[in-house]
This record gives sequence, C-alpha cells and structure tokens, in this order.
Amino acid sequence: MGLTAYNEIIMVSRVDDQEAILTLLQNMYATDRKAEFNFMNVYKELPVTSSGTIVEFKEKTVEFAMNATQFAAITLSNEVLIQSNTMNTNIIGKALEFDLRRHQITLGDFSYAEIHADKRVSVRVQLKMPINLQMVVDGAQLNGVIRDISLNGVRVTTFSGDILEKASSIELRIKLLHNGSGQLVETLIPSRLVRMEKSGVQSHCAMVFNHTALSEQVLSTFIYQRQLEIIKELRDKI
Repeated sequence: MGLTAYNEIIMVSRVDDQEAILTLLQNMYATDRKAEFNFMNVYKELPVTSSGTIVEFKEKTVEFAMNATQFAAITLSNEVLIQSNTMNTNIIGKALEFDLRRHQITLGDFSYAEIHADKRVSVRVQLKMPINLQMVVDGAQLNGVIRDISLNGVRVTTFSGDILEKASSIELRIKLLHNGSGQLVETLIPSRLVRMEKSGVQSHCAMVFNHTALSEQVLSTFIYQRQLEIIKELRDKI
C-alpha cells in the first residue's frame, strides 16, 4: 500500500493463522461460489477499493478476479487488504502471481490485519508537486509548502512552526490550478493547527479548515480533479 493503513497481527502463529484463513475462504466459497470480497489499497494517499470474487484455490493460495484499477494497485504494493460482509475479520493477502489479461491475482501468505482508526472524514490526496503557500498568521505573512490536502485539512511544511504553535489566528492563502479552465484560482481559508512535528529547523503541520462557502467550492473541485488524475495514472501503469 502507498500508506500504512493497517497492522499485521498474529493470532496463534503465522502457520496456524494462514491455515485458518485458507479454511475460512474455502468454507465461504463452498457456501457461495459468487461470494464477493472487498479489496483495498492506498495509492498516493487515495484509497482504491473494489469488489472481486474467488476464481480457484491452489495449494495454500487463492486466485481472485478484480477490476483493472485494483489489479494495478495490487501490482504496485504486492499485497492487499481483504474484507467481506460475511467475514468478521480483516485479512492481508500477499500477491504471488499476476494474470494481466484476465486481471486475476494469486494471493497467499495470508495473515490477519488490524485496520488503523482513520479520523479523516474526507479523502486526502497527494499533489503532483508541492504547492507553495502563504499564511496570514496573526496578521503576519509566513511561507510554507503544501504536501497533501483534503476538503477538511492540509499538511504543510514550514520554517515558522514556533510562530504557528502560538498563533491565535491563521488563514491560508492557497492558489490552485483549475484543470477545466486552466486558470489559477486563489482562495483564503481560515484554519487551525491541530498537530505539529519538528524535523530540524522545519515543522510538519497538520491543519483543519474552517471553510467559507467559496473556499469549500474551490477546494472540492480541485480535489475531485486530483482524484481523477490519480486513478488515471494508476490505470496507465497496467
């Protein structure tokens, strides 16, 4: 995965867990040959999810069929998180064989997974390139660089972390390229610092937005366009 979205956990032992998972999958397949499983990978911080089905069982491995986008995401990470509405556990499957023509992947080395609690309520996307940012902090002009962004917040790298940490008022002046018109759109967003990590003289700051109607509209359009770009880029890797 492009992000660590889960932890691998051992319930009994790796061997025992793998055998238990294989038995679980075999029983589900025996009950319903068309049982659907949900796959998840993360590519450039964008969750890539889809459903798929079991094609056949091999010795200690299972072949799954899925759509082309998920196939591409798994080939890049060599593993996938597997879930099901009828399965009360989360599973990690390691990719062992790829059938590009049929978009089928043979998974093995199964293990259990604990999914990280995700507090984000909107999709966060990586940018093609970091975007320079102006910040109005208690009336003073400061600079930073946007690393990733969502409708609800942003991650910024800056040399002014100490000032931000003490600020009572923060506004981010963000300039975004609108792909439809090719115009550069500027929006000013009132924001709040929620977390900061220092690395030498730089600070990595997580901020949440207190949107105006205009800033929310501008940012929604940009994030939607960026999601489409990421998915296209992923499909082009096939």
